[in-house]
Amino acid sequence: YTSVPNIMKVIGPLFLDELHEEFDKAQDSDTRLRKLLYRIHNLHIFDPACGSGNFLIITYKELRRLEMTILKQFNELPISGIRLDHFHGIEIDDFAHETAKLSMWLAEHQMNREFEEVMGRTVPSLPLVAACDVVARNACRMDWRKIIPVDSEVFLLGNPPYVGYSLQTVDQRLDMSTAINGDWIGIADY
Repeated sequence: YTSVPNIMKVIGPLFLDELHEEFDKAQDSDTRLRKLLYRIHNLHIFDPACGSGNFLIITYKELRRLEMTILKQFNELPISGIRLDHFHGIEIDDFAHETAKLSMWLAEHQMNREFEEVMGRTVPSLPLVAACDVVARNACRMDWRKIIPVDSEVFLLGNPPYVGYSLQTVDQRLDMSTAINGDWIGIADY
C-alpha cells in the first residue's frame, strides 16, 4: 500500500504537473482547452504491480478533477470522457487483482457523484459497463504490450514490490532474470 501523498510525489512530476501547466496556458483558448481534453481522454495509465490499485485510483481521481476544471470553462452540457478501460494493471495476487477492479468501479462512482455536484449532471454508474483492465498474472513473465496499447500515450507508474536478494525465492530470482533480460518481450524486436 502506497499513501496518497507518496502517490502524488510520483504522478505529479511524471505527468500531472505538466497537464496542469498546459491548462494554465490554455485558459484563454477553447481550441487549446479542447486539445488538452482530447489528450487527457486518450491517456493510458499502467501499473505493472498494482496491488489493490491505489496508484490507478488516485490517478483516475486526479485526472477526473482536472477534467472538471477544464469543462467548467465551456458553456455546454458536460460529460466525462475519462474511461476506466484506459487504466491498466497487472497483479499476481488474485484477491488484490479483484480488489483493484472493484476499487476502480467505486472510484468511478465517487467521481461521478463529485462530477454531478460540480457540473450539475453525470452519467449513471450503473449498470457497470467499462472496467479497468487489471489482469491476474505475473508481470515479470508476460508481454505488457498485450494489455496496453503501444500506439497511445501511456504512463507507467507504481511502486513495485521488492524483496532483497538474500530473501528472494528461486522463483523470484528467475522472475528478475527474465524481466532484466527481456526474454518475455523479445527485447531485440521491441
